[in-house]
Amino acid sequence: MRASTSAAAAAAALLSSLVAAVPNLRPRETNTALEPWVTVDDEGKPSTVTPVLSTISGTPTVVSGAPHDLTATVFTQTNYGKVSTSTGTAPTPTPTAAGGAGSFQVCHNKNGENAPWCIPTEGTPLYIGTTYYFTWDTSYFTAPNTSILVQGNYVDEKTGEITDQAFQSPKWAASWGFWNYKVENTLTKFQSSKNITLQLATLTATGNTSDIIKGPTVLIAKYPPYQPDTGKKIDKTALIIALPTVFGLIALVVIGTCIWNRKSRHIGLGNIMSRGRHGYGIGKSGRSRMGLSKQNKANERIQLMEREIEANGGEVYRDVPQRPRRDSDALGSLAGTPTEDRRMDFHPPGSRNQREQPAGDRNIFRDEMRRQDDEWKL
Repeated sequence: MRASTSAAAAAAALLSSLVAAVPNLRPRETNTALEPWVTVDDEGKPSTVTPVLSTISGTPTVVSGAPHDLTATVFTQTNYGKVSTSTGTAPTPTPTAAGGAGSFQVCHNKNGENAPWCIPTEGTPLYIGTTYYFTWDTSYFTAPNTSILVQGNYVDEKTGEITDQAFQSPKWAASWGFWNYKVENTLTKFQSSKNITLQLATLTATGNTSDIIKGPTVLIAKYPPYQPDTGKKIDKTALIIALPTVFGLIALVVIGTCIWNRKSRHIGLGNIMSRGRHGYGIGKSGRSRMGLSKQNKANERIQLMEREIEANGGEVYRDVPQRPRRDSDALGSLAGTPTEDRRMDFHPPGSRNQREQPAGDRNIFRDEMRRQDDEWKL
């Protein structure tokens, strides 16, 4: 019993010693958090801040560190009320208050690309209506009191040469290392976007330009329009499965419809070539199609019967066709009688007008009518 108790005590002592020997591991502060940064007050005056690593209550802490937007690797942006998260390089710093107040990191680009420029970088889009910081490395200028002009010039898209000036800053101290500028709408010249090359122009004591320091080329454009988020992403796997299935069903429906129509509209060859009840009658003559064949056959049979009767000495009755009526048949004696001396009397006998006529005058029309009546009676 005593042996087991002593063994447990020895194990507890060993465990406590091992725990005490484990070092206190804490996240190591990066060099980015300790880099100097610049803050700009409401009057637009800059001041450089150098962070200091200190220990507070046994915990390493960075004092006067740069804002999170300058040192973080994950960034949250709000666009038209939509919050988005991105990683990588921090976006171009912009003032956060009136008068150009804000912050940005100290520029270190004395001998690099587009020296001494730091921001904006080559090809950065600058949106109309937004204020941006233009920064450069102050150590590039050897003279402490160097004055400069920040200029933006239009570039010919074909030749790449500078055409005319887009904007220019007032006389500025190079030792400040920054200049803020609000992008104006007139810079695009009524186009959707425009390329502008930045440069620094150093000034002499008399105010003349002594040196041109070329900078990056930026894109001046309108802010991207709002694009609503449907909240659904296209599933490529589902498309790969669904599209072939849909197209296959459509093909089956089309083929089935064609087969059904072919069977339902089938016309037999016998129906087309038949001379009976169906069809136009390809083998029929023109007279047969007009219905004249039966009448012709009847006439032929009648003619054969008449020939047989005449051959046996019989007589055949035929209808005598009527002779065309002539004027002499209709008018009788009037056809050859002159008419210039004939007059017709339309008055009844015994009337006044009848009595006034000469005795020798006759009613030839009435006489002719009376004569014809007598002939029909006979």
